[in-house]
Amino acid sequence: MAKQLSELDWVESLLPKHYTRKAMFGGFAYYLNELLVLVIFESTGNRSYKNKKYKFEIWNGCMFPAERNYHEELQKKYDYLVNHPVLPKWLYIHLETENFEERVEDLMRQIRKGNPAFGVIPKSKAKKPKRTVSKSKTDKKATTNEVVDTRRPRMFSDEPAEDKLVKAKKISDLKNLGPVAEQAMHKAGIKTVSQFVKLGWKKSMNLLVKSNPKTCHALYAYSLIGALKNQEFTHISEEDKAEARNYMKELRSKKK
Repeated sequence: MAKQLSELDWVESLLPKHYTRKAMFGGFAYYLNELLVLVIFESTGNRSYKNKKYKFEIWNGCMFPAERNYHEELQKKYDYLVNHPVLPKWLYIHLETENFEERVEDLMRQIRKGNPAFGVIPKSKAKKPKRTVSKSKTDKKATTNEVVDTRRPRMFSDEPAEDKLVKAKKISDLKNLGPVAEQAMHKAGIKTVSQFVKLGWKKSMNLLVKSNPKTCHALYAYSLIGALKNQEFTHISEEDKAEARNYMKELRSKKK
């Protein structure tokens, strides 16, 4: 059974508002109506399949289902997309890809625009003989297929940022920062909202990256900036996004 996302949960928030999420291959598959548009995996350490070794982890990143007749077009435009080693009919970007966050954000923008090159309609499974099922199983199936919006309810969403920061009792009360982000910040030594505000997003990112290098991506910085401004991270200004990308590049270069 797929565990909840941690490092790549921000990708989920780039989808259109309503979608269906289902467990698939140890990860999560995302549907817009009947169209399968995205599969996310967070499994580290596996770099081989059928005795062939790869330079990247094959189950740690984002898979973009696309019909084969679109592969050449998409891989020409997005040359970092590769055919997945196990599921070559779908395109894959692994977490170790350079500028992973910006590239995933660009791909997700295409999905939100409804680019017909992205997404597949899964083939219907062959009909099996009907059998009697218990009510509990029927209810469970209905729950699995329902359209859900997994975003955490936002508190004080209409308030000025200053008021929001004063009223928030814990880090996870802030916009964009859920329990997973709060736990990561606690581990990095950022325990309270006031401490986060005093540090600012750059010093906070420094501490986060030192605590967990996997947080070194621009979307995490977007989230911190948005939290301090009480804005969805997708709605922060282009100037803020550019500053975040440049700063994260500096941090990555220092790590090398």
